[in-house]
Amino acid sequence: MRYLLDIALPYAQAELRTAKESAGRLCWRVAGFAAAGLVAALGLGFLVLSFHLWLLRHVPAPDAALWTGLLCIAVAASVVLVVWLITRAGARSRHREVAKAAALAELQLLQIELEQGLRAHAKTGTLGMLVAGLALGASPDLRGMLRDLVRSAKL
Repeated sequence: MRYLLDIALPYAQAELRTAKESAGRLCWRVAGFAAAGLVAALGLGFLVLSFHLWLLRHVPAPDAALWTGLLCIAVAASVVLVVWLITRAGARSRHREVAKAAALAELQLLQIELEQGLRAHAKTGTLGMLVAGLALGASPDLRGMLRDLVRSAKL
């Protein structure tokens, strides 16, 4: 039971951190979208009126209204896009941190199991380590394979 708890606990802690960070990110997104809406409503009100009056001098009234509406939609979409890009940037790095924490917990559990096994069977463990060292020393292919494995497994 303890073994399962040791495996599950880092995942649970990582999920709690992830949930807290997600809630914080959601709050910032909501605040960003609300601020974008407020700024768009206030600032665009003045800009739209002046743009519409300027267009009335050059084009018929329906065309001026169409171009004014399209300008408002484009500005609001760009504000929403900027807020979405800003809040999305940190999400990828957090997923990597969770995966690294889980892998580290697995490696620590494996290390504990190996230490307990070596303490319980000292002679067999010593003989096994001696044979493994001899095999690595005698075989260049085995050394290359181990080197490649260690390089690919770096966290």
